[in-house]
Amino acid sequence: MTLSEACKQYKAHFLIAIPLLVGLYFKIVPGMVGDWANDDNYSHGFLVPFIAGYFLWHRWPGLKERKVAPNGYGLVVLALGGAQLLVAWLASEYFTMRSSLIVVLAGLVLFWFGRDILKWMALPLGYLIFMVPLPYIVYDMLAFPLKLFVTKASVEFLRLVGVVVLREGNIIMFPTTTLEVADACSGIRSLMSLLALAVAYAFFVQTSTIRRWIIIVAAVPVAIATNALRVIITGILAQWWGGRAAEGFFHEFAGMVVFLLAIVLLVMVGFLVKGRLENGAGTAHSVVPSPVPATGAGAAPAPRLQSYYAVYALLIGVAFFINLHSDVMVPPNRPFTEFPMQVKGWEMAGQSEFSANVLSVLKPTDYLYRQYKGADGKVVGLYIGFHGGGKESGEIHSPRNCLPGSGWYEVSAKRGTLEIPAGGSVKLVRSVYQKGENKELFLYWFQARGHSMNDEFSLKLAEITGSLLYRRRDTSFIRVSVPFEGDDSSALSRGEQFVRDITPTIREFLPQ
Repeated sequence: MTLSEACKQYKAHFLIAIPLLVGLYFKIVPGMVGDWANDDNYSHGFLVPFIAGYFLWHRWPGLKERKVAPNGYGLVVLALGGAQLLVAWLASEYFTMRSSLIVVLAGLVLFWFGRDILKWMALPLGYLIFMVPLPYIVYDMLAFPLKLFVTKASVEFLRLVGVVVLREGNIIMFPTTTLEVADACSGIRSLMSLLALAVAYAFFVQTSTIRRWIIIVAAVPVAIATNALRVIITGILAQWWGGRAAEGFFHEFAGMVVFLLAIVLLVMVGFLVKGRLENGAGTAHSVVPSPVPATGAGAAPAPRLQSYYAVYALLIGVAFFINLHSDVMVPPNRPFTEFPMQVKGWEMAGQSEFSANVLSVLKPTDYLYRQYKGADGKVVGLYIGFHGGGKESGEIHSPRNCLPGSGWYEVSAKRGTLEIPAGGSVKLVRSVYQKGENKELFLYWFQARGHSMNDEFSLKLAEITGSLLYRRRDTSFIRVSVPFEGDDSSALSRGEQFVRDITPTIREFLPQ
């Protein structure tokens, strides 16, 4: 039986699977679409499903004549996709949750139609990964080094052409104004869209596979180079016309022009590497394989009805769990407004409130952001963010995600344990961050149900087990910041002493 015949004969069964998939992902896909609409880094996501659909339509003439050979391993892949979705749902890990849709679709194709059909559909299915926003930790790991590189390259060029300029991290300082190389200028934003376009463009270029990969890989240096050019031009204009030349309409217009230039350069790369097609040379091949159907005794029978029922049962089971399972909202033991202003030898020196924009990102159930002064007059900062796990509660933002986004880079980090004289210990991270000439020590840890953790993986595992066993996902993030004032060892000693003194009080406020 060919794929076309199977689709006609079992059309009703396939149509049943569609609402089941909708029920499985209707709480997940709308959030991803919202990211496309609100985050310029992923605005290309609206085009990805249509381009993937075009790939499938382009291959359909040959695909529909292929023989269907159901493969039992497809049910394993489908089950893995369902498990991926469940675990990611419990941990609120959006990239894993959203990308599970691709795994589920691949499992369905393999189980119902076989390896040959899956191979033909690999490009349309795999292309869907471009619609899934990257995790913040991965995004920041890419964005910050790119910002530094683009800043350094731009400053060196500006100096060569006689512009007076200084650099501090990703900050460019002119005599009359100061510019910050943000994520949009690092190349990471255009790189996301350019890679998606490069794969689509490589699909249309009639050339060899290795040359297509050259086109795709070329998107990386093209994105970086064009954004460096954007920073250079902005810097030159800012030097002569002031900071206004780097803001507002010109900044947005320059971004569009640079992206168009990147597309032109990418097309030029394709023109240069695609080579000349020669009859019989075999150096290039069509993007659509020859539509020769698989025949002979080895052809597998058509899929049995039981295979469809197995798929329905798995999809329904996962959908019921996701839609019916909910975690309870856990409040702190006491509101943080009651947190004492004096703890042992430490006295409150100040308190800060986050803006509405910051709170809309962090979404803590309750938080405390204070400065405490020791007997020597030196100040340490304390932040406690409690997330109760309810629908309105956000996720913890690790310093490894947030600090690089604001220009800080990690100098060193060491995980360890600190004994608390009042009892027990705290697993924490001792990290040093630097921004320009400023260095600061951060001692931080995560906490869930009375247990401290010093890595993000353990935090996610605690969220998963808490949701499964207790229907609660409440977590806390505690961070102590100590500015360096000459002696690094004294800053570490002061920070650790503050943690020893403040931890018993923190435990009174956080649920066990």
